[in-house]
Amino acid sequence: MTKTSILAKRDKLRNNDVAILEGLALYGVRNKSKLAAQLKLSPGALNRRIKYLRSHFSLYTLGNLYHTNIGLRKVFVIAEAQAGYEGFLYECLKANYYWLHVSQCIGAPRCLAIYGIPAGKENEFAEFIHRLMKIKHVRNVDFIWSTCIQTINATSEWFDKTTEEWVFPWDSWLKEIESSPRELPYTLVDPNAYLQKADWIDIMILKELEKNSGVKLKEIAKMLNLSLQVVKYHYANHVIKEQMFDCPQILANHYRDSSPDTYSFRFFFENLDNLARFANSLNNKPFVRAAGKVYDENQLFVQIYLPRQQLRNFIESLSKLVKAGFLVSYEYLIMDSQKREKQTISYEYFKEDHWEYDHKKYLENLRRVAHELKRHA
Repeated sequence: MTKTSILAKRDKLRNNDVAILEGLALYGVRNKSKLAAQLKLSPGALNRRIKYLRSHFSLYTLGNLYHTNIGLRKVFVIAEAQAGYEGFLYECLKANYYWLHVSQCIGAPRCLAIYGIPAGKENEFAEFIHRLMKIKHVRNVDFIWSTCIQTINATSEWFDKTTEEWVFPWDSWLKEIESSPRELPYTLVDPNAYLQKADWIDIMILKELEKNSGVKLKEIAKMLNLSLQVVKYHYANHVIKEQMFDCPQILANHYRDSSPDTYSFRFFFENLDNLARFANSLNNKPFVRAAGKVYDENQLFVQIYLPRQQLRNFIESLSKLVKAGFLVSYEYLIMDSQKREKQTISYEYFKEDHWEYDHKKYLENLRRVAHELKRHA
């Protein structure tokens, strides 16, 4: 056996590793003692295995917020540039400081961005996009308002415990869709209002939870120069009780050895019933990382994380749904893993219990980025 094959075997995901990923999402990073007991591991053994997953499978224990309850509206932006200017477009999209995620795409000079815009500033954001469209080298820009984004953490649903390999029973999934619930998860329901329930302390707690859902409250208290009692009160009675924090986001490269790619799919449905069944069928699937419903439309954005050789099988399954009349259509982008960024909510602009949106500044930022390009051309 070669040295390479020995290392590959050593780095293989085991049953307990997948159970740990599943358990961290289920119990939360703060309840590692409960997870250790469930897996019949000592706390030390569990911590060592988590450390191994961090170093070998890029495990991150992030947090997902329910932006609706802190007065922020999600919006997807899909933009296309003249070939060779996608890096310029990437910087333009960051000119508005309320961006949450920006990524270049592979195969076309496009970028995908997601923002959390303060409710009531929709017209200003639309003007920002229209200004972006007028800039030289920017070809097409589409912006789509959405619900909150639902985190979907990896489970052992498609992990064969005998072989300790991931499996992909696509035909079984198609059958499962038919019997899936017809009620949407609350994160995918069109909100009636965007209530700003948070105060400054809540926002500071939330941005730390986004970075690490297992962060200790005493660390947040020390950072904010507040008593632990005050932070605990805000965490329990505001952040959790008022549903500002949605759930842990447990990210790992669990398909690492199968050449995985990340895709952003947009699915179109004839009715809400089909959309809901499709969305619910994805809730425990390890090839899905997040989903968001297009506001007031029967459309769904889904982030797919899949081994490259399985993309064709997934597409064939979608084709069957289209031919059966269940799915109207779909489109997708391939994300560039080497050119993407993510940031927390824009806590710097939360002052006196409301979000400050400096529209003039963001338009000026756009002008400056365009000027810099022209100057260096």
